[in-house]
Amino acid sequence: MKYKLNTLLFLIFIISLLSISSTHAQGKKQAILSEVKEYKLNHSSFEKDTVYINLINELAWELVYSNFDSVSSLSHKAIKLSKVINYKRGQAKAFIALAFSSTITSNQTDASYQQIDRAIKLSKEVNADSTLLSAYNVKAMMQMHAGDHENAYKIYQEALEFSKSKKDLLSEIKLNTNLATLFLLLGDTKEAVPYYENSLKLSEALNKKLWIGIIKSNLGYLNVKNKNFDKALEFLDQSIVLFKEQEKQEWLSFAYITKGELYLEKKNPKEALKYFELSEESHKKLQDQIRKADLLSGKAKSYVQLQEYDIAEELALKGLKIAEKQKYQAGIAGLSEVLYILNKKKNNTALALSYLENFKMITDSTALKDKKNALLMLKVKTNFKLEQDELKKETNSALAQQKSYIAFSLFGVFIAGIISFCVYKNNKLIKKLNYQLKQKATTLEESKKKLTYANETQEKLFSIISHDLRSPINALMNLLLLIKNGDIQTDDFLNFVPKLYNDVDAMSFTLNNLLNWSKSQMNGFVNKPENFNLKTRVNDSIQLLQENANQKNIEVQNKIPEDAEIYCDRNQFNLIIRNLLNNSIKFTPIGGEIALKATLKNNYWEIMIQDNGMGMSLEVKNKLFKPDSSLQSAYGTNKEKGTGLGLLLCKEMVENNGGAIGVETKEGEGATFYFTVPIAK
Repeated sequence: MKYKLNTLLFLIFIISLLSISSTHAQGKKQAILSEVKEYKLNHSSFEKDTVYINLINELAWELVYSNFDSVSSLSHKAIKLSKVINYKRGQAKAFIALAFSSTITSNQTDASYQQIDRAIKLSKEVNADSTLLSAYNVKAMMQMHAGDHENAYKIYQEALEFSKSKKDLLSEIKLNTNLATLFLLLGDTKEAVPYYENSLKLSEALNKKLWIGIIKSNLGYLNVKNKNFDKALEFLDQSIVLFKEQEKQEWLSFAYITKGELYLEKKNPKEALKYFELSEESHKKLQDQIRKADLLSGKAKSYVQLQEYDIAEELALKGLKIAEKQKYQAGIAGLSEVLYILNKKKNNTALALSYLENFKMITDSTALKDKKNALLMLKVKTNFKLEQDELKKETNSALAQQKSYIAFSLFGVFIAGIISFCVYKNNKLIKKLNYQLKQKATTLEESKKKLTYANETQEKLFSIISHDLRSPINALMNLLLLIKNGDIQTDDFLNFVPKLYNDVDAMSFTLNNLLNWSKSQMNGFVNKPENFNLKTRVNDSIQLLQENANQKNIEVQNKIPEDAEIYCDRNQFNLIIRNLLNNSIKFTPIGGEIALKATLKNNYWEIMIQDNGMGMSLEVKNKLFKPDSSLQSAYGTNKEKGTGLGLLLCKEMVENNGGAIGVETKEGEGATFYFTVPIAK
């Protein structure tokens, strides 16, 4: 009975605390604080952001064991901010933290119940299942703390059924563990074991090391109670290793207390004292005064067995003072018993009898209450099972009625089907004719588009030939005629040579694109792929266009790796590079830079032509490489004119060689054209 009073109530209290997962490592608290500060600095409207509210709630949970005032302040702030943006999940989490914190610090009031009921209501409104399960867990814990085991059992069972329906395995672990501990509190170890076993099985399947440790520490307690000390030590030692690994000081403290009680049972006070002191060390940063009373009780009992009565009395009186302040009846009873023994040994008969009377009054009251609770729990279990059976009967009855409705409906559907079939046969022919008409209309529409595109292409070709080719030729003929007639001298003619060169080069480039494009439209490209060095081939193209770059003082850099070898049609590759490089020169201002790079990606070389020129808008970018884009062109930085066929040719030739082409650009910030070609075979 003494062990049950001092440790079991503490156990049920602590196991319930973990109904919501929380950690107390100082490092994590500091990490969350840093996140909160950083988020406030980087977001001007952080107070209307759910991320910020979640961080506040998370910080509050980190403090539930150590600072009730901070939890209250943070939770009320989270509630206020959540109401402004109607964030109901954030409100629910804050209400749960408030109720939870008030309970573990023995400040549970009517307001605490209102807070947890509010959390349940809000969670249901937004279908926040995990938050709802946490609220149920805390409410059941509060009912147990108030001695209402009947309602605690009902809430746990309903929450367990709900978690199973939602396949929330972590909640199943918590609820199975809490139900086991509830039965343990009532002295029903036989009923507790299956729940612990289910919880342990799920924890191991999910590799939840903390929960494995929690359950094994409780199984350790169970075996201490049943005098199976070897098995108890095995479970407790395993749990201690896990708690150290997870840095769970509150659970490490509990495991050490249980181990200390084990050695007290074995009449080994030195070893018991060692573990009580280890528990005290782990407990330093925690706010739990009930555990402090249990620690002092355990140490006092150890010193009694060591016959160091003065120390034992000092510790017992200190523990009794804490237990009385916390109204911790089990602690008061246990410490009163220790003081009775000590005063009896000192022949302080009157004082000894006073402590004995205090001890008996509490233990008799607790024993009677435990018996009543056990009988009540039996009644609750029976009623709950009857309710479940009744619910199953109602469900089966509803299913049978539903089956009758389904059968009748199916018969009606069958009759309707026959009628529908007749109607269907009559409409089928009409639908077929409509479909054929629709197909013909679609074909005509496609033909119309092709003809429109052909006409536009034809007009574009005529425009190119009449303007982009004929105009420079006419200019050249007029200049030659002036020389022939002697209207200009040879020296004057030489001044026109750079302009003539550019015009002839542009005509040659345009004519080459026209011929290649026309060929692709009529016969398609014929591929003759071969292996060659990428950097060497790009250098050749740069040299061909170097004069164009020099006229605008543009620096062209070949940054392609020396060992880059590709497998591609040589002539098509030359045309791709020339078109893209010429395009970059055209749209790069005087004094600009162009870089050619290549990166190996899987079995392809990705080649990039990057400039710091005009760039292009998103609208223009989206039109590139499409058939109708060949009908549009833009002027370069020096009013250079193009036909618009180059990029379409590049796309066809890149894809013809098994690659892909694209562009990254922003208006006013240059452009990067890139395409892929296979690596050399």
